[in-house]
Amino acid sequence: MKQTIYMGCSFIFKPLCSLVVLRVLAGTFGEAGFGYLTQYMSFLAVVFGLALGGANNYLVKNLSQAKSTQAYEREISVAFSYGLLFFCLLSLVVIGFKSELEQFVFYKEVSWWVIVYILTVFMLSNISGVLMSVVLAQGKTNRYVLSNAGGALLFVTCVLTLVFLNLSSWVYWILPLSYVLPGVFLYKSFNGKIRIDFGFLFESRRLLEVFRFCLIVYVGLVSIPVVSMLLRENFSQHFGAVELSYWQAAVKISDTIQQFYGMFCAVILLPYLSRKLENFNFREWLIHLGGVSAIFVLGACMTYALRKYIISLLFGEGYSAVANYLPLYLIGDYFRAIALFCSFTMIAAGRYSQALVFEALQGVVFVGLYNVMLGRKSVDIGSVYISTYAFCFVLMFVFVYQYFKRRAV
Repeated sequence: MKQTIYMGCSFIFKPLCSLVVLRVLAGTFGEAGFGYLTQYMSFLAVVFGLALGGANNYLVKNLSQAKSTQAYEREISVAFSYGLLFFCLLSLVVIGFKSELEQFVFYKEVSWWVIVYILTVFMLSNISGVLMSVVLAQGKTNRYVLSNAGGALLFVTCVLTLVFLNLSSWVYWILPLSYVLPGVFLYKSFNGKIRIDFGFLFESRRLLEVFRFCLIVYVGLVSIPVVSMLLRENFSQHFGAVELSYWQAAVKISDTIQQFYGMFCAVILLPYLSRKLENFNFREWLIHLGGVSAIFVLGACMTYALRKYIISLLFGEGYSAVANYLPLYLIGDYFRAIALFCSFTMIAAGRYSQALVFEALQGVVFVGLYNVMLGRKSVDIGSVYISTYAFCFVLMFVFVYQYFKRRAV
C-alpha cells in the first residue's frame, strides 16, 4: 500500500510539473514559436530516451537477479559499457547530421558548442540511468519517487527563473538537464562502482542479450517520435506555424497523459503481469483490461468536459483552437492505452516479437494514413491518430487472444 501511494504521488507530480512548463513556454514563445520549440523538445525526448543505449530494462532485470556484489557490479559495468558504445555511435550520427538538425530541429544555424553540450548531458544521463535502475532493482520505491519529484521540481524552478529574468533563449540549454536532474538526488545513496568492462560485454553473447532488450526501445523511438518530427515539418509547410502550434499543444496534452499511463505500465502493470499472467485465463485478462479502460475513459471524459478551461489554463486564450484537436486525440489516446496494455501483456509473456510489431506499426500506419489524406487534400490529423491506434489495438488484441487460446490447448 505504501509503495502504491509513493507511485501515485510520482504519477501525479511529474505530469503536473510538465504541464506547468508547457504553460510557461507556450506563453513565452507565442503561438508560432511554441510549435518550433516542441520540435526541439521531441528531438531531446528521442535522444535521451536512448540513455544507456536503451538498456535500462535489461539492467533492472539482471540487477534484481544478481546474487553477489561482484555480479551486481558486473551487470552495471555491462550496461554502462553498452551505453558508452552507443554514445560513440550517437555522437557520430549527431555530428554527421548537424546540418539536417539545423534545418529540421533548430530551424537555424547553431554553434558546435550546442552539439557538444547535448552530447555531454547525454553522457551524464547514462550515469543517471544507472542510478535510477539500481534503486528500482533494489525496490527502494521511495528514493525513486523522491528523486523524480525533486528533479521535476528543480527543472520547473530553473525554467520559471529564466522566464522571470527574460532569459527565455536559455531554455534551449536547460531542457536537456530535465533528463539528468533526478540522478542528482541519488548520487550519494549509490554505494557501488560504475566501471567500463568491454571484455565482459563481449563474452558469452552478452552483447546480443543486451541488444535484444534494447530493440523494443529503438523501434518505438523511431516509429513514433522520429516519424512525428518529420511530419511536423511537412505539416508546418502545408498549414503554417500557427496551426502547427495548435496541433502540438494537443499533442503535448496527449503526451502528458501517455507519460502518466506509461509510468503505470512500466512500474506497476509489467511487474504485476509478469507475476500473475500464468494464472490468468482470457476472461480474467479481459476483466483487468476493462478495469484499466474504465479508469482511462473516466479521466478522458473529465478532460473533455473541462477542455476549454484546461487549454486556457495551460496555454492561454490564444490557443482556443486546440479544442479542435483535443477530443480526437483523447479518443486516440484510449485506443493507444489499451493497445499498450496488450503489448505489455505480450512482453510479460515473453513474446517480444509481437511487442515489436506494435512499436513498428505505429509509425508506419500513421505516416501511411497521413500521406493518403494529404494526397486527397483533406488531412484530419486527429482522425489519423484515432485510426492508427484503433488498428494497432485490434491487431494486438488478436495476438493476446491467440496467446491464451494456444495456452489453453
